[in-house]
Amino acid sequence: MLGRLFNTLALLLLFAVPDLHASSFTLNEPGNHELGQTIEYWQESLDRMPLEQVSKQTTWQAAATDKINLGFSTSPYWFKTAINNQQTHLDWFLRITYPPLDYINVYVCNSEIITNREQQCAISHWGDRLPFHKRVRFNPNYVIPVSFEPGMNYVYLEVITEGSYQLPISLTDKQTLDDYLSINDFFRGGYLTLMLAMMLYNFFVYSMTRSITYLFYSGFIFTFAIFHMTYEGSGFQFLWPRFPDFNQFAMPIAFVFNQVFTILFVVNFLNLKSIKRISNYFNALLGLSVLTLILIPIIPYKAFIPIQNLLSITITSSAFYFSLKYWRKKQSSARLFTIAWAVFITGTITANLRTLGVLPTNFFTQYGYQIGSFIEIILLSLALGKRIQRLQLDRIHAKQALVHEKQEKMIALQQLITGVCHEMNTPIGNISLSNSYLSDITDQFKNCAPSTLNASDFHERMEDQAIAISTIKSSISALSSLTNIFRSMKIDAEEHPKSRFDLNPLILDKVNLFKHQIRFILDFPNQITINSYPSAFNLIFDQLIINSLDHYPKTNLSPLIISIKIQATNNKLHIIFSDNGKNLPEKELDQLFLPFFTKARGINKKLGLGMYQVKNIVTDLLNGTIESSTAETGGLQLSLSIPYDVQS
Repeated sequence: MLGRLFNTLALLLLFAVPDLHASSFTLNEPGNHELGQTIEYWQESLDRMPLEQVSKQTTWQAAATDKINLGFSTSPYWFKTAINNQQTHLDWFLRITYPPLDYINVYVCNSEIITNREQQCAISHWGDRLPFHKRVRFNPNYVIPVSFEPGMNYVYLEVITEGSYQLPISLTDKQTLDDYLSINDFFRGGYLTLMLAMMLYNFFVYSMTRSITYLFYSGFIFTFAIFHMTYEGSGFQFLWPRFPDFNQFAMPIAFVFNQVFTILFVVNFLNLKSIKRISNYFNALLGLSVLTLILIPIIPYKAFIPIQNLLSITITSSAFYFSLKYWRKKQSSARLFTIAWAVFITGTITANLRTLGVLPTNFFTQYGYQIGSFIEIILLSLALGKRIQRLQLDRIHAKQALVHEKQEKMIALQQLITGVCHEMNTPIGNISLSNSYLSDITDQFKNCAPSTLNASDFHERMEDQAIAISTIKSSISALSSLTNIFRSMKIDAEEHPKSRFDLNPLILDKVNLFKHQIRFILDFPNQITINSYPSAFNLIFDQLIINSLDHYPKTNLSPLIISIKIQATNNKLHIIFSDNGKNLPEKELDQLFLPFFTKARGINKKLGLGMYQVKNIVTDLLNGTIESSTAETGGLQLSLSIPYDVQS
């Protein structure tokens, strides 16, 4: 097992490390021999020339690299090399490991100057515009059998393609080729199997969680796998071998769909929809991607691929930038996303720059995006796992918060029922007592004879009757007042019209109203325009100010000081209201918003419903929060957080 592993690694190193040769190559031992250093190239004009004329050209240029990359061109290239064959008993193959070449015309000749190519050369035709079944080996790369005569042989290749002119070419004997192809098939199959497994895994998670992010990630993996198959030839090999003309559309289509799913996945994973400016930016990139999809039949392939490469670099770079930004904000899933995207973007950009001819072709620029995508898929799957864990924790916390809220509302309801019973008990008792007294007086009148009833007794009973009736009337009036107060506790949005208004004048009106009793310290922007309920804010500030006045110790010689600070951040208003009065003990702070809780019941005949009403308005109508604490001045501090734009 170890021996086989070492042989595999040796073969990989053999293909990754180039051999340096002079302008001609001496073939005297088996193995894989890179020919790039011996290759010369010449660019044809728009009018094609026959080999007889091409062989006589004197302006051939040395490639001087094992991985030839001449970028995009409007006219074909010719390549030639000289082979001095000293190994006559081996079968040899030219191996070109760049499948997206449209046409490759191969001439193996016995002379450098050609006068009659039919007699002097063995001719064969290859390329991805020819049916796949014409190839001699079932492999997406070009494996071209060649027969060399002993001594000098000359190989001419005419390459015509709409894509990038890349020619990673080597000469390989049959045994070495068979070993290479078995290893190549193993790694290609393993890579595609991994992609398929990760796609199905994330789609399964989507079907279980219904989180759209997993669906987009499955789409991203699938479209990337299809793009990879079109780029390295497996798509033509397995999916459409009888339709070579489809190759000119397959890669652009796969490229565009991968960009679309990349954008959708990034926006959803990083939750960029919540920020309108960033969302619009990615929507523009999405629109450009869709536009290029529509233009595929119109734009020439050689113009389309550079445009798509630049758009791909823009999308991946933008995704990396925003993931890095969210990482700095301590978002845990963004950390793994950033690392994964950094690896992927490195491989993608190097591959794109290699296609554009900016970077040379070598092992890392040729296979960098595959290595990067492999690592990226693993890391992003871990990041998605963390995201599941975070969402589960959020759900648990949300359930706990809901249970806590229900408990608070139940306690408040119990307190409200108890308080209502307590407040209504006195007037109901007075009515019952007065009614009983009136009944007694009536019975006395019925049972006594008129002759026994003197004037003084009659007038006394009439006065008592008037007092009882007056008591009943006052008790009914008290019950009616209590009913109105209880009715006002219900928060009805229809009673509070919504509008866009400036909060500053409302607060300043309160300041002017109470300025003779209270000293105000104000700290807020010159203008606070919100879309909310002005009458609700009016009730809130009225109640908060009156609450501070009612509970301010009358024995204090210093005036009541109220501080109102307002900050606007993250589409929310943060209001801090505090005074210099006597604060509640810590154990009573939690009871502040309960109904009928008050410290001024005996003094000002307060019911203790004001702060309960404030909390209901803030939480139920304004979709905000309110918390109580001790101010720096020792008094009560209330912290309110309310959205700018309250949704009805």
